Amino acid sequence: MIDDRHPLHDERAYRDARRAAVREHHPDAGGDADVLMRALADIDRRFGVGAERTRPARPVDVVVVTSTPRRVLRLVRRAGKALPRRRNYVDISTPRRR
Repeated sequence: MIDDRHPLHDERAYRDARRAAVREHHPDAGGDADVLMRALADIDRRFGVGAERTRPARPVDVVVVTSTPRRVLRLVRRAGKALPRRRNYVDISTPRRR
């Protein structure tokens, strides 16, 4: 039986290695996607990540979809509107002549 709470590799070193590979090879940073995938697979192989997940995935019975992000955004917008804003008033009337 595999214990997910105690991984077989050093989590911090594994995460740092993956992040370094992504920083170097990510397509958004000018790298190549194929090279990135090979580098990540090499890191997984080096740390033995693929071998420790041998259990089959359990089927999902129910998927619950919530609209939490939309509600949160709405609350943030409302809170932003309630904050006091700095207003600049300019007199646009014509000056009085004497």
